[in-house]
Amino acid sequence: MKILSCNAGYLLGYQNVCWGYVPPPIGSLLGDTDVERQKLDQLVSVIERERPDVVSLLEVDRGSHRTVTDGQFRTLVDTLAERGLSYRGNVANKYGDGGIVGSLPFFGYLGNAVLSRSDRRTTTHYLSAGRKRLVLEVSLAPETVLFVVHLSLGGRSRRRQLRQLAELVTERAEGRDVIVTGDFNTFDGADELGAFTDRAGLETRVPGETVPARPFDDLFVSSRSLDLFCCSPSVDVDRCDVLNVQLSDHRPIVLETDD
Repeated sequence: MKILSCNAGYLLGYQNVCWGYVPPPIGSLLGDTDVERQKLDQLVSVIERERPDVVSLLEVDRGSHRTVTDGQFRTLVDTLAERGLSYRGNVANKYGDGGIVGSLPFFGYLGNAVLSRSDRRTTTHYLSAGRKRLVLEVSLAPETVLFVVHLSLGGRSRRRQLRQLAELVTERAEGRDVIVTGDFNTFDGADELGAFTDRAGLETRVPGETVPARPFDDLFVSSRSLDLFCCSPSVDVDRCDVLNVQLSDHRPIVLETDD
């Protein structure tokens, strides 16, 4: 089983200004057609090269004014099909359908997604803490379940989310092996996941640094390993790597298991 996890940054490129701390204002507000097409092609090439069984895809635009597509998820699936790769899956609003943020005209188009090379049941959950609250649950096999997350930037909200996530994982696992992946925003390092992994009975797998170095990081953050995996001890991991592809302000990560 191969899992690819990627924060696509809405395919905006995120060639940041101010030494990497501020997104480009025009592209962030209006989008950039050339950059979007370039990053879509880059993402398709990564998937085509790696041939993952499952893709965890964070920050995709479902059809706002910033994208030239009718929805980046559907465009990605169609483009992969043109290259002979059959993927299907699910995309959902990251803020929560029916909530205040998720109901706003622009934010209602922002989502996370899961793609799979075979039919896999996907269940949508929303945490009560933070703004980015979506958790996607995917049944990988009768004995394995995957959870896809994108946690809050704020430390207090993130700690609350991790407590809720531990409860959700424990409740939904039902004796199965568990893999949790996504963008954890662990700016203070993977050690901040210790309470979560202890409660959920998981081990942290850190593939490496997934965001590039910036001049003043030593003043603001302790870690650039924001994207990672948390796995049950019984999951036999053969590979856990960062891919050398700057798709957004995050690099993709990949996990291969002996399943």
